Amino acid sequence: MSRFQISKLQRSSAWSLFRMRERIKMDPEYQRQGDIWTLDKRRLLIDTMLNGFDVPKLYLHKFSSPKVEGDQSYEYAMIDGKQRTQAIFDFIENRFALDDQFTYLHDSEVDLRRLTYQELASQYPDIKQDFDSFSLDVITIDTDDIELIEDLFSRLNEAMPLNAAEKRNARPGPLPQLVREIAQHRFFNEKMPFTNVRYRHFDIIAKMMLMASRENVADTKKAYLDNFFETHAKSSRTDVEYLKSRVQVVLDAMVGTFVDGDSLLRSVGMLSLYFLLFEAAVAKGLVNSVTRASLAEFEDVRQRNRRTAEDDIASANYNLLEFDRFAQSPNDGIAMRFRLAVLDQYLLQGKLGFADERVLSNDQ
Repeated sequence: MSRFQISKLQRSSAWSLFRMRERIKMDPEYQRQGDIWTLDKRRLLIDTMLNGFDVPKLYLHKFSSPKVEGDQSYEYAMIDGKQRTQAIFDFIENRFALDDQFTYLHDSEVDLRRLTYQELASQYPDIKQDFDSFSLDVITIDTDDIELIEDLFSRLNEAMPLNAAEKRNARPGPLPQLVREIAQHRFFNEKMPFTNVRYRHFDIIAKMMLMASRENVADTKKAYLDNFFETHAKSSRTDVEYLKSRVQVVLDAMVGTFVDGDSLLRSVGMLSLYFLLFEAAVAKGLVNSVTRASLAEFEDVRQRNRRTAEDDIASANYNLLEFDRFAQSPNDGIAMRFRLAVLDQYLLQGKLGFADERVLSNDQ
């Protein structure tokens, strides 16, 4: 049975937590994406503490022995409470000031509005001392079983607005780790026109892995993605390593086609299509035939076709109109197969094998 011991950190205050900041790993792999709290939310937390209200518990993973990463040695990792803890650290480091509407409930004559921590210490040292000594409930979890920690993180955040990608990132098994490793690929660091905020990249990678695991084009809806991660929760790294290789081979091909911050990649639905398109092109040795110029031209043709349809729908290309209509169901397998057939026919005259003459009839 795995060791799992819960304790309360003794003599834990705002200042003592700040003093041990270098010993806490704030971004373990199961954590949600950082920098989510707004300035208003950070100010509200400090307001709460200065006015003596309660603050929810913080949870730390206590390592059985210090975890060394480069020149840094950690004794703990943050399980839950990262945003609150970071807000406390930022205030003490004078990274933001109190709100201009701040009211000190203990003495209405005391004006703390717009004061930084340093100014608070200079002008109201007693109140600064009260803040430093504010008691925090810090719970430590002593275990070497990372799956228990990940499970605890998921349980603690069940009532929080975690999105699907954040929940999958906290799941046990090897797939979340593969997703995080693939996210370091040049394609995501250089070519994507949006960042990984709220794990948007992770969600795309999860879909890519699911698509790479299948022989045919199929749904990438949330239910199927969640089931995919659940199915492999107890798989070994060796069992799923091939998925990382398959995805990276396709991303290697895509890197050579798209430019940095490419506007063609703004649509997540198109990203899935491009992945499947390049996957087939790699398999058939046709990667060089899929150029950025041809993809950009396809987008221009679609736009012109939509304008034509506004004037006279009968004169517009039916398949392109259906391509746009199916864009409303980007994770539906049938929709993806049709859209891939249109792309294949337009770019490569059906050489990738997606086109079906019964579907892409010229007389429609």
